[in-house]
Amino acid sequence: MLKRQVFLSPPSDFNDPFDCRVTKNHHLLNTPERIEEYIEKGINSNLEYLISQGRNIEFERNHLRERLQNLDQYQKEFEDLDIEYTDKYLGVLSLSERWNSILMWSHYGDFHKGYCVGFDEEIIRTSGYFGKGGRVTYTNDLPKIDPINAENEIMTSFYQTHFKAKDWKYEEEYRLTKLYFDKPNEEPNRVAILPENSIREVIIGLNASNEHKKEIISFCKEKTIPVYQSKKEQYKFRLKRELIN
Repeated sequence: MLKRQVFLSPPSDFNDPFDCRVTKNHHLLNTPERIEEYIEKGINSNLEYLISQGRNIEFERNHLRERLQNLDQYQKEFEDLDIEYTDKYLGVLSLSERWNSILMWSHYGDFHKGYCVGFDEEIIRTSGYFGKGGRVTYTNDLPKIDPINAENEIMTSFYQTHFKAKDWKYEEEYRLTKLYFDKPNEEPNRVAILPENSIREVIIGLNASNEHKKEIISFCKEKTIPVYQSKKEQYKFRLKRELIN
């Protein structure tokens, strides 16, 4: 918090094995006509590269057709490559629209001993650092991405990064993502420094130590950032907060 630094995690660090694992569904190539359409689309989109490499176009077409005879294997190979690429080049900043989840304080707030930072959504979204941002959609069904008709790349990318199982709905997640295209042969620096005025408030955990409270209050007082103390609401399984600075 002192340096306004946030870390954009690779999906391999997530506790949800389905997160950012929504890939194109090649089992939707369920007719000979669709397979041929997919082959022609793939060849045409890579035609310039294939010619520059001196590749035989008809051989490539037949080779792809042969691979598509086993859709299970083709899908697995595609998913393996897609996951490897995603883990290496995608960074995700996971936030939440709620501060008072008892469960999330336990999971992500050091058992209520940590603190919660409230950001100005518009400022960080328009900072120029992130590629896209938005609320996560929670659903019982994995989105189906047609490998032929996935023309809307923005919507396809949201399917991949902003759709999660309904089990996670309580998190009310809002996430920002970035693709590290600029240095494809290097491990990306996943630390981002947010704008000066991006922090709007800080909420101290129920079980935070007095030492940590003093440090947080001192820093926020200097920056004129409101500080709240979370507390138990009497006779209810609910958190409330009180302004203390």
